[in-house]
Amino acid sequence: AAGGTLFLDEIGDLRFDLQAKLLRAIQEGEIERVGGSKPLKTDFRLVVATNVDLDKAVKEGRFREDLYYRINVIPIRMPPLRERLEDLPELARLFLDRYKVKFRKPIRGISGSALKILASYWWPGNIRELENLLERLVAVSDKDWITDEDLPLEYHFAQLDSAPAGREALFQEACDTFERNFILRALEKSDWNVTATARYLGIPLSTLKHKMSRLDLRDIARKLRGA
Repeated sequence: AAGGTLFLDEIGDLRFDLQAKLLRAIQEGEIERVGGSKPLKTDFRLVVATNVDLDKAVKEGRFREDLYYRINVIPIRMPPLRERLEDLPELARLFLDRYKVKFRKPIRGISGSALKILASYWWPGNIRELENLLERLVAVSDKDWITDEDLPLEYHFAQLDSAPAGREALFQEACDTFERNFILRALEKSDWNVTATARYLGIPLSTLKHKMSRLDLRDIARKLRGA
């Protein structure tokens, strides 16, 4: 990584003996190749990530204190998924789009009922767990939509025991925004024809009209269609 950036993920799981080698590379700016006898100079920017509480690990003797202070120069805390559920719809869409291309599946989206169930889950595996779930759902799906019926049982029964007040409303707002934009894109592709849009989305016309009314889309669609 001469002059570049070296990213080390899950550094909190690094073995104690390897922590010493990493510390030497940072402090002295050199490493030794396996089987080599001459040190090699290094020049890199180090970025690390972990889901381990390193401060606690240092106090418990599981992580070197000197290495901790070497890498803890500009700490950035990324809140876990359970603390920012308003991002879940967009993250789910991102992973869905990624894996439907990988597996060549014509999946159009994730239902609102499925997203609400996902919002009640604790997500101990954080964003990686969400990505792995979406990959699995897309891989085995033979339908146009991912629905609540496709979710594993543990997601149906797990609940957020200590969800802060207002979090559910915040998530619902994010879901509505996601669904609203999705329907608008479908309307545009269907030349603002509601019947054709319902056919494109694979849902009953009555369902689409109800959604458009709930999301204040009927007047917008009427104006744009007449523009």
